[in-house]
Amino acid sequence: MASKTIQEFRRHGLIRPIRTKPGLWSWLFLFLGAPFLLGGSFLALISGGLIETLAGLIGLPFFGFCFLIYLMVLLRSGKRGLLEFSEQGLYHGLYRFEIPWADIGPAWIFGIRAGGGKHSDVVFILRNASKHKSQLGTVERFLFGIMNRQSHSKKSGALDKGMTAFGLLFGDLDAGSSTTNALQEKRDRLQGDDDAVVLGIPRLIRFGLSNEDTVEIINTVLMRHQSTVKKEQ
Repeated sequence: MASKTIQEFRRHGLIRPIRTKPGLWSWLFLFLGAPFLLGGSFLALISGGLIETLAGLIGLPFFGFCFLIYLMVLLRSGKRGLLEFSEQGLYHGLYRFEIPWADIGPAWIFGIRAGGGKHSDVVFILRNASKHKSQLGTVERFLFGIMNRQSHSKKSGALDKGMTAFGLLFGDLDAGSSTTNALQEKRDRLQGDDDAVVLGIPRLIRFGLSNEDTVEIINTVLMRHQSTVKKEQ
């Protein structure tokens, strides 16, 4: 059954902006999920095994950094919230910028297989990326740079080889091949546009909006926007 949010969108579009704000699930993840992940990484680090130690060395700084970023995003969410879809465009709380629909490309569900399960999230294409980069602060620019390098990485390049090696190291070949395939899909969708970037809309900034709902909102608005532009021409 469709969620209340998507039903309202199908009836009224974005006359009323769709906005997600920090709620109970946001703070529960921050104060319960983050310590669990950091604690697991620490236990792996001190366990003594080579693979476990490597997992701990990777996990502690990675999850620690993610914890700090998410805390910062929640504290700075203010009136705009974490994510907003309006008739003007998309406000992305992770980067703290608003993107007009004219600079937004199609959205899709980005999925990888790891640890015996499938993990998925929503990504979309940002066009004229250099224009929006000037709006970013220091931390946001750093995160944006990571996504830009990932989007424009070379096939069978360092990133792909690193993902394959990561899968071999931790005995999960499926995760390595799945990740490289997903990265290639990003490159293919950009179609060689050097001023475009694939950005994610992580679940942590859109509690209450499923992957499918998020993709439907973006792609429906894009079709309507493109239809309006054609009529004006």
